[in-house]
Amino acid sequence: HAYDTGAVVSSPAAERISIFVILWLVGVLLLAIYFSISYFRSMRKFRMSIPDNTPYIQNWLTAHQIYRPLAVRSSDLISSPLTYGILHPVILLPRQNLSLPQETLDCILTHEYVHIRRFDCLLKLLLTAALCLHWLNPLVWVMYLLANRDIELCCDEVVLSRMGLEKRSVYAMTLIDLEEQKSGLSPLYNSFKHNLTEERICAIMKMKRL
Repeated sequence: HAYDTGAVVSSPAAERISIFVILWLVGVLLLAIYFSISYFRSMRKFRMSIPDNTPYIQNWLTAHQIYRPLAVRSSDLISSPLTYGILHPVILLPRQNLSLPQETLDCILTHEYVHIRRFDCLLKLLLTAALCLHWLNPLVWVMYLLANRDIELCCDEVVLSRMGLEKRSVYAMTLIDLEEQKSGLSPLYNSFKHNLTEERICAIMKMKRL
């Protein structure tokens, strides 16, 4: 008689699936760690910023109220303007930007304000989560880059619709000046950002009145 010893023999296919799952999980973990470290390092710098109480900024905030508490802060530790926070959004400006002409500063603030109104911080967070989970799929990396491009192009269009197309030359020059200020870009899309700036400027100058 043959006796069943209860031993389970794993098939080569099952072993390959197990290795694939382990590889995928390691990739997810490494990417999540990378983005988390970048986020917490940035937040540590952001917390060292100070509120901007200049009359122009306070008047601007009064004219651009939203149902979420919005703040404008400044810092010596960043090289270009940015927005962070979803429930309590903050526009963070480099300290040197406060001495810019009012027209240029208005372009910067309006751009970041549009990002906040469109919940682009949340959208970018979801894109990052999708990239971490589907990092093995090269199409997801392409999607990540193109989606970030589309976010900026859409933002530019909304900004100019609010400010008027007659401001597009000033807005385009602001983008060029900000690109020159940037340093330490993410290796993930360093050259992509340079090409994106060129594409944004071309799209701005070609934009026609509706």
